[in-house]
Amino acid sequence: MRTSAPGISERGFTLLEMLVVLVIIGMTAGLVTLSLRPSGDPLREDAQRLADAFRVAQGEARSDGRVIRWRGGDGGWSFERDGRAGTLTAQDDRVPPPDDFAGDAQLRPMRFAAAPVLLRLDPDRPLLFNTEWVASPFVLTLQAAGRQVVLRRDEAGNYDVQ
Repeated sequence: MRTSAPGISERGFTLLEMLVVLVIIGMTAGLVTLSLRPSGDPLREDAQRLADAFRVAQGEARSDGRVIRWRGGDGGWSFERDGRAGTLTAQDDRVPPPDDFAGDAQLRPMRFAAAPVLLRLDPDRPLLFNTEWVASPFVLTLQAAGRQVVLRRDEAGNYDVQ
């Protein structure tokens, strides 16, 4: 049974064709939006990467039971902890070498994107991540090229980049 008059052909698009076009438009708009996004502030990105690494270091220290030390310099940062000997005997008195996380994706030594960066830690003491659930607060200030970004940790272990 025909639904149109003789001689009039069907015109228009099917629902499937319309959906395909909408998906293509959406994907194109998304790609354009991502490509037009302005480049971020390298110093702020460094501070955010550092905050993420601090979170990972705290979790690793809690799960492993060994204290992790953070070492920062003008070119980058690194983490290390006391090494763990594979097999020890009663005659073995050597100290195992420290673990520098060279093979770890999140805690390996990193370079600052905004290098050289001046670091100021308040309070001025070694930054250690241990098994304690109550973290000591600190403020780490990063300065480079006349810009300044502040990374804070509160008593609950939350990090904030300002």
